[in-house]
Amino acid sequence: IILKEFSLYKSLEKMTAGKNPRSFKKKGAKKKTGHAFAKKEWYNVLVPGFDKRCITLTPCNKSAGLINAADNLRGRVFSTSLADCNNASEQASFRKLRFEVNEIKGFDCYTNFYGMDITRDKSQSMMKKWHTTIEAFTQAKTTDGYILRTFCIAFTKKTTKQVKATCFAKASHQKLIRKKMKEIMQSTIQKSSLKDLVKVLIKEEIGAQIQKECSKIFPLEDNCMIRKVKILKKPKFDLTKLMELYKDKPELEKTAATKNKLAE
Repeated sequence: IILKEFSLYKSLEKMTAGKNPRSFKKKGAKKKTGHAFAKKEWYNVLVPGFDKRCITLTPCNKSAGLINAADNLRGRVFSTSLADCNNASEQASFRKLRFEVNEIKGFDCYTNFYGMDITRDKSQSMMKKWHTTIEAFTQAKTTDGYILRTFCIAFTKKTTKQVKATCFAKASHQKLIRKKMKEIMQSTIQKSSLKDLVKVLIKEEIGAQIQKECSKIFPLEDNCMIRKVKILKKPKFDLTKLMELYKDKPELEKTAATKNKLAE
């Protein structure tokens, strides 16, 4: 019995050796934390080829040690409305544009076009019963090496003095319209660079051309449009080509033009 008690005492002594109960942290003690944005900096997001050069600001953690702020920002994608990029585009506010950060200089993020889409409410508002929805998509390469996938949408239309309630297109008509859509989209993409193509997409020139050509096959509504654009593959990054997009200063040019008009 004495030996057992002695061995138990020794084991307890080993367990508690070097432990000071006063040094234990109190339960429920909160760790001191600073504000989340205290370690962040704000950067300007610049876009090329629109009325407004700076569309928004974005936060990023400050450079510390081996972690560089520019590395965190590069590749960041921003989604914005066309109305926020151009001054007189309130009617086209349903257009969503996407831009990807390619270069950072100081507190400016230089972006390039990354994709385009339309809002959910716009796409749903165009849908009608007793009409046929015709959709097509194609893949093509621009002159400067970007591989794009474009999606087009069109709707059938009632003819003038039509008594019949419905205006459904036959499968053969739909097939011909889709073929024509693909031809127009491919030819437009293949003969233009990405910079020129963005201007064409914003002006809705492709949709107007599709509506004009395909109405010969079956009457279509005036709201034919490119509903989505995806960039599948990009060429090797070239800084000089990116900076060429930012040569023009639209805001300064506009102010100069207004001053000239007032002087006249």
